[in-house]
Amino acid sequence: MLSIPNRVRDLFIQPNSLYARPLIHRIVLGLAFFSLFMIILSTDFISDKVSLQEGQVSDRDVIAPRTVSYIDPVRTKKLEEEVKASVMSAYDYDPTVATQAEDSVSAIFHAARTVAADSSLVSTQQRVNKLKALLSVPSLLVPLPNTALTGLAELNQDRLLKVEESTKNILRKEMQRYIRVEDLDDARKQIVIETDGLDLSDNSSSAVAGIAQALIKPNFILNVRETDKRKQSALASMDPVRETVKKGQIMVHKGDVVTGEQIQAMEELGLYRGQINEVSIFGLAIFVLVIMGLTLGYLFKFTPEIYHNDRHMVLLGLIMLVALSVGKAAHYYSDYVAPVAVGALLTAILIDSRLGIFFSIAMAMLFGVIVDHDLRPVAVAIVGSLVGVYSVSKIHHGYSLTKTGVWIAAMNFLTICSTGLLEQVEYSQILIQGIQGVFSGIATAIITIGLLPYLEHTFNVTTPFKLLDLANPSHPLLQRLLLDAPGTYHHSILVGNLAETAADMIGADPITVRVGAYYHDIGKIKRPYFFVENQVEGENPHDKIAPSLSTLIVTSHIKDGFELCQDYKLPQVIVDIVQQHHGTMLVSYFYKRATENEHGECIIEADFRYEGPCPQTKEAALVMLADACEASVRSLSKPNMNRIEATVRKMIRQRLQDGQLDDCNLTLKDLNTVGDVFIRVLSSMFHSRIEYPDALKELERRKPKNGNSPKQCAGKDSDNSEIAASGGDRSH
Repeated sequence: MLSIPNRVRDLFIQPNSLYARPLIHRIVLGLAFFSLFMIILSTDFISDKVSLQEGQVSDRDVIAPRTVSYIDPVRTKKLEEEVKASVMSAYDYDPTVATQAEDSVSAIFHAARTVAADSSLVSTQQRVNKLKALLSVPSLLVPLPNTALTGLAELNQDRLLKVEESTKNILRKEMQRYIRVEDLDDARKQIVIETDGLDLSDNSSSAVAGIAQALIKPNFILNVRETDKRKQSALASMDPVRETVKKGQIMVHKGDVVTGEQIQAMEELGLYRGQINEVSIFGLAIFVLVIMGLTLGYLFKFTPEIYHNDRHMVLLGLIMLVALSVGKAAHYYSDYVAPVAVGALLTAILIDSRLGIFFSIAMAMLFGVIVDHDLRPVAVAIVGSLVGVYSVSKIHHGYSLTKTGVWIAAMNFLTICSTGLLEQVEYSQILIQGIQGVFSGIATAIITIGLLPYLEHTFNVTTPFKLLDLANPSHPLLQRLLLDAPGTYHHSILVGNLAETAADMIGADPITVRVGAYYHDIGKIKRPYFFVENQVEGENPHDKIAPSLSTLIVTSHIKDGFELCQDYKLPQVIVDIVQQHHGTMLVSYFYKRATENEHGECIIEADFRYEGPCPQTKEAALVMLADACEASVRSLSKPNMNRIEATVRKMIRQRLQDGQLDDCNLTLKDLNTVGDVFIRVLSSMFHSRIEYPDALKELERRKPKNGNSPKQCAGKDSDNSEIAASGGDRSH
């Protein structure tokens, strides 16, 4: 029965599956991961139900789940009214008001003189009635008080002229000032004061004061449009009243009477009656889509091989989910204990180191949503993730992840302390947060170590850790090689050391090269004695069979090695090296023997070549060159620097000219560097020895049977070190 990971994997690779269509399964996967990201990030936007009413006594403490800043509408409205009231109104001066008032004075006194000249009017009341009639015409409709009318009616022609002049003087004096509507009462009072100072009779004073008070009008007119414009401008420059509720702040204490302001704050947080903040959810959705779009754009532009690999895309999405989940879980305890860097480490180890750097920034931005955009936890997440990526980019031994955890812990502590000092946090709080950051670094390494085997197996990813396990001499397949083909095992170890040294110099993966070299001749286990490095003293079995059959036996170790790799489930990168380390090279020794026979002209060269393919990577090419150079130099009778150099250059040149290196991305400069490294290493491995002097040989012959001197032991070791079997696939 298939496991769940295999079922999921097969769902997207079976030809008849709907989800196997490229566009369809990309859309399905994108929507699935988007939904999962939204669920993890939006949990704080959907709050618990709080059904308190204004004036009700709270039965519990209501605590803000996050920091929020909102506009207080009541206080903002009050502030708007204050701003409007503080704006000075705009007025326009109207000079025609004074002219109209003076004209009205002239018309009134003209009517009064007409009444005074009419001798038929005997009583004062008759003259008042006549004066009212004259002043009631539409062109001169001035409502004068009775005291003013009576005063005018009792004045003669001479007195009317004096009173008219006094009235005009008072009006002119008052109209020289700016008079607004609200200033009319003050102006009328001032007219009374001015009239009293003229030393007039009672009738004259009543006429002057009454007429002037009736005719005085505002000459400073309110400009409504300009005033509204000023108020709107003042409101536009006004900032609304904002209230800020901090995360963890107690908004309503148990036993307190709930106020309208507290209900408003709970509504803004989405706490009131379990509300959902739709605007925040919408903004979060856009933000998540932006991050996903940027990630896909980066993959498409800079790492297309990952972008077009569905397995890697699913793995990347799963890593993001894991990182967000552990960050969210830790957030409820402390933002500084969150091991967010686990996502960057898994990405760098399982997919690509450069992608791990981009992933560090993307994850820190999403983590910022969880921590309410607090800069300090986001900075810690970025620094820890980048340090982790740098640390695992070159892994050479099994303890690298442990060291990575220590480095992340140290950098977390420094980042927390430095940002805490910048924000002037209390020293005790900085220390506590720093310890939490150290725990985060250690937890990151532990979680990464725990998840790696499962992700490697589920997604069939070859990591340096898996390769390091394969390099262990206790691996069952290497144990078989050691027991069944010890010469090949020794040769493979030397090839591994040789190729790994060169890999460091040309930018190839040294771990892949070393492990690939260990297993490159694993197929010789099936017929070990047909290869010279495993033959003991005696006859060579190839001497008794035809060259064509010998070629078939020798070249079959590639196929046998492939089958063994399949049986032991070795990674594809190792299988490729096993298949490609001979390319399509000619088995020259047996081909030459075959052409020397009597039917040599019928021999086809292609029958004496390996099936290939040629090396496709730098790592496979390095194993090919190291294998050939080590075997050839080992076969030299008296190796010295010049002969070793000539042999190495010859081996590299032959494979280059034969087209074996056409499909890998090795340059001529790389080949020259590889040759220099091979010459240096092989010269130290196969240097000439000096022979023992006769006296020393005689001393060794006479040595006691029950012990050895220090010099004798050293000599014996030197002799043993010269014993070396011939390497390569030379079976003759």
